[in-house]
Amino acid sequence: MKFLIYGAGVIGSIFAGKLYSGDHDITMLARNKRFEELKKNGLKIKDIEDNVIEQYNIKVIEKLEPEDVYDFILVTLKFGQVEEILPLLSANKSKNIIFFINNPLGYDKWRSYLGERLMIGFPACGGEIKSNITEYYISKGITKVFQTTTFGEIDGSKTKRLKEIKNIFTKSGIPSAISKNMDNWQKCHIAVVTPIANAIYKQNGDIKALADNKMDIKVMIKATREGLCAVKELGYKVEPIKLNFYFLPIPFLAFCFGKVLKTKIADFSMAKHSNNAKDEMFELQKAFEILIKDTKLNKEHIEILSKYIRC
Repeated sequence: MKFLIYGAGVIGSIFAGKLYSGDHDITMLARNKRFEELKKNGLKIKDIEDNVIEQYNIKVIEKLEPEDVYDFILVTLKFGQVEEILPLLSANKSKNIIFFINNPLGYDKWRSYLGERLMIGFPACGGEIKSNITEYYISKGITKVFQTTTFGEIDGSKTKRLKEIKNIFTKSGIPSAISKNMDNWQKCHIAVVTPIANAIYKQNGDIKALADNKMDIKVMIKATREGLCAVKELGYKVEPIKLNFYFLPIPFLAFCFGKVLKTKIADFSMAKHSNNAKDEMFELQKAFEILIKDTKLNKEHIEILSKYIRC
């Protein structure tokens, strides 16, 4: 299978390495310093659990031409970068384009450019690039309770291409699932991740300090509940259904988060991502506030935490 990974940050690097190791034909689109590094030294990724560096000589390009056809284009950019690339993707002839991008505002504009070629995905992996090595984790085993790499069609149908990409990812070491409503899924995802990020910012980026602060953990949980309730008030269901665990008793949840936030996985999946992508989190916070602004339910704890992203 021939893939273009459009974006060479952490997520794009993880996807490129794992899919390449699964014997797929991989090209990465990168720019500036990252392009030069990948061109010169290849892609280097390191699983934080085994500390083994994997190195791959993957093809790298700086620009996507209309006639560059791939079986799948995987877009792994930030929310604020989408406007720039939509015309470029529209002009390209590839038939399957999957956006792995946080988006609480829906897909109408994306679809106006890409039509039926558009698919939605979201990664359950993360990490950071240090000395040109992508140190990463992939959600597996018990961590899938919190999030699994997920794919969906805009209309919720379970198509051949959807099953195909889900199976390709799973066989390449990225356990994956299918959602019938990625729009609901992403709205709920933002309701969850923004309070976590803002609670981390309140502790100056120190997730272990947050783990030891039961009061702030409870505020974070209450803010998440408010966000999920606002999404439900707008007529959306909680997706995936496992997010309803946020409505379990707060003392129990606070105890669980106090333990989870001290783990290495939480440091990579929550703290490092939040601290390295504060501009994106700010844009997502604004987008979520636009989404829920006319809801009548209490937003007290969302407002308490959201001011920390603006510092």
